[in-house]
Amino acid sequence: MVQAESPRSVPGRPRSAEVSRVIVRAALALLRERGPAGVTMEAVAQRSGVAKTTVYRRYRNRYELLRSSLAFVEEIPEPPAGLPSRERLRNLLQQFRHGLEEVVGLRALAALLHGDEDPEFTRAFRETVLRPRLDVMIGTLRAGVAEGDLRADVDHETVVSMMAGSYIARSVTQGTPPAEWADQVLDVIWPAIRA
Repeated sequence: MVQAESPRSVPGRPRSAEVSRVIVRAALALLRERGPAGVTMEAVAQRSGVAKTTVYRRYRNRYELLRSSLAFVEEIPEPPAGLPSRERLRNLLQQFRHGLEEVVGLRALAALLHGDEDPEFTRAFRETVLRPRLDVMIGTLRAGVAEGDLRADVDHETVVSMMAGSYIARSVTQGTPPAEWADQVLDVIWPAIRA
């Protein structure tokens, strides 16, 4: 899993963790509302109520701020222990959806699809938000194989791409997917992957 980049260290009194959280929350709110282009040092300072100099003391530029903000949402809760493989996958798909819709926002996803417009953001988003979540899903599929629930001859990367990709395709073509999206995806994929 990608580790968050540490904000710059400068001499002086210790930084307030609460001020750092306020800055990150403001950056994530702007990301949801305006997309990555809307996350500027000035906009974050204004939104957070923190002096611009305070933001610059913590982050050299907007990319460092964006990466740190994305790393803030990096922690992925594991599905509760003892759930069957299908339920673990359902749980992870719901978390995937929640992260895209409620934490980073669909404007971030739209920017990702046009990655050439903001390559630094695209790389940070892939490394910090998407890849770790997809890796947890792959790990869940492997655990399902080890437990005898799932077929061993299935390409896990392709299955995960199909599940995550279905959310992206539904969002692009029809707007927000229905509430039962995770179940619909599993209804289609499960017969092909179960043991």
